[in-house]
Amino acid sequence: MSYRVAVTESSPTTLLELRRTVRAAHAGDDIDAGMRALYELAARTGLAPAGPPSTTYLGMFGPDATTEVDFGLPVTDAILDGTAERIGLRHLEPTLFASTRHRGDYRCIGDAYRALDDWISSSNYQPIGPSTEVYLVAPDAAVRPSDLVTEIRRPVTAALAVRLPALFADAVLELRKALAEKGFGIITEIDVRATMRMKLGVQMDEYLILGACNPVLAHRALTADPRVGLLLPCNVVVRAADDDTTLVEAADPELLVRGAVLHRTDEPELHAVARDARERLAAALETAGKRLEIVEKRAPDTR
Repeated sequence: MSYRVAVTESSPTTLLELRRTVRAAHAGDDIDAGMRALYELAARTGLAPAGPPSTTYLGMFGPDATTEVDFGLPVTDAILDGTAERIGLRHLEPTLFASTRHRGDYRCIGDAYRALDDWISSSNYQPIGPSTEVYLVAPDAAVRPSDLVTEIRRPVTAALAVRLPALFADAVLELRKALAEKGFGIITEIDVRATMRMKLGVQMDEYLILGACNPVLAHRALTADPRVGLLLPCNVVVRAADDDTTLVEAADPELLVRGAVLHRTDEPELHAVARDARERLAAALETAGKRLEIVEKRAPDTR
């Protein structure tokens, strides 16, 4: 089966969630029980289903292993009052996700996961959360196993990366200017090529790591959570390519904040700072790219 991958933005959704433990050896029974419990919860709370159910696997299955699974059901708009959190009701903002569809029974659904992961790894997107199975045609609605349709979704974000149409030195110069215009100073700088040559006697292409820091954003972030210092500064990698262009890749502040070090924090200000920093970095990379494209187009013909 071939799998087509699309990137889409979800609509705002009110989702009823129920977390259950699923055993790998009894996945079918545990998932059926979880779905029944989810719909029973919706009925008890007077919430009408507004879309197909889903499961989000929060861990990996292994032989005789278990994992936590979030069962989800879109429901009609409800007032998110003090009881919302207690019953597992939350409002989801629009999210960018990559998805593919698997048709038929679940024995070969792993092929769909691999196709989706392979596509993301070769794209200009980065995954930012676990995969979700959305049951567009679930077992209770299918006459035959071939009728089943399961959409696999993975939340993604556009990678902070750009290929600049310039040689390394010119690209670094233009990038420094663009970062400064967005409020970033370069507080650390590592010439990886020189270091490898001096310390190991190894030859490699030009490779520079710039530690970019916006003082105003850094102060806001440290005030919100002092642990964020572990993530500062934000590294921007500049490396020469074989075709006389230069690759620039920046660490994504939003992904860093969601990462292992700070995964227990839910400080809104910290996430707001990370979002602001990401937008500024993206704008700096875009600015550098546009300016260098203009320079390239204006370059005189030397033939």
